[in-house]
Amino acid sequence: MASVRRDFFLDPAYRLTEQERALMTAMLHDLVGTVAAEILAAAPGKGEPAPDGTALASRLHSAGLLDREALVAMLLRRADEHRIGAAFAGRAGPRKLPLLPRLVGDSDAGVAAAAMTLVVARGRRRDAFGQPRIELADLPRLEATSLAFAVAATLGDDFAEAAQAAVAGHLPDEALDAAVAALADALEAAGRLDDRMIEAAAEDGEASLLAGLLARRASISADTAWGYLVGGQEDGLALLGRLAGLSRPTAARLIAEFGLLSGASVEDEIGRFDSLADKDVSAARHWWGLPAGYRAARTALGLGRG
Repeated sequence: MASVRRDFFLDPAYRLTEQERALMTAMLHDLVGTVAAEILAAAPGKGEPAPDGTALASRLHSAGLLDREALVAMLLRRADEHRIGAAFAGRAGPRKLPLLPRLVGDSDAGVAAAAMTLVVARGRRRDAFGQPRIELADLPRLEATSLAFAVAATLGDDFAEAAQAAVAGHLPDEALDAAVAALADALEAAGRLDDRMIEAAAEDGEASLLAGLLARRASISADTAWGYLVGGQEDGLALLGRLAGLSRPTAARLIAEFGLLSGASVEDEIGRFDSLADKDVSAARHWWGLPAGYRAARTALGLGRG
């Protein structure tokens, strides 16, 4: 009954959609199964077949070993990226070549190479049915290690070293987010962080790349930009547009493209973009420049950014 009550009274704005839940569950089971296979492959002389990922995940879930914030956040982000990409790809009417393939053929060698790397990285993170996957390299090292140890513990004794080897076999620059960041860096180096590129990324629903581009213009982290872009963070798209110094037409385009996805009112966001005072924008930029631990403590004390 306690679980029913929590679910029944949960604010619908914070409840997972069925699509998000299904995608997150499938990604988690696939990840656990893949990690198990990597650990067994790194264990000399074991020669055991990898167990079913769903069964392993169920056992780990029952023990509370999968309820980790960074892991769940990664699952949710990938589910939302897939949901947004599918929503934009499904639009009716003729479409020009999408942004990423255009960048693969870009005249700037750095941009073209980074775009191709991202295309390949995304391809590796699709299953046979085109559904999203997560690799161990996508998790922060601490989370990857914790997950590997948890999976290894279910496999039996003497798998700790194999778990460490599985984690060590993945480099941080193999992460999908690293490929996105590299493309954003290449575009910045080429002097292409202009409103035109922002509009192109927004039009294609390139949410992760768009967050990275806006983050660089706003001098905030990509995670913070993602929160404003998709997560319904306070003042949302309007403040993000002001932080990034977008022109009003570009900000309006961004709000029109992403407003409904984040549950924001397009009219309200545009009005907020127009009415935000410069001092409030500066205060927000200062806040996000403070150390994360300090911000967390201020938030816990109910003080916020003041």
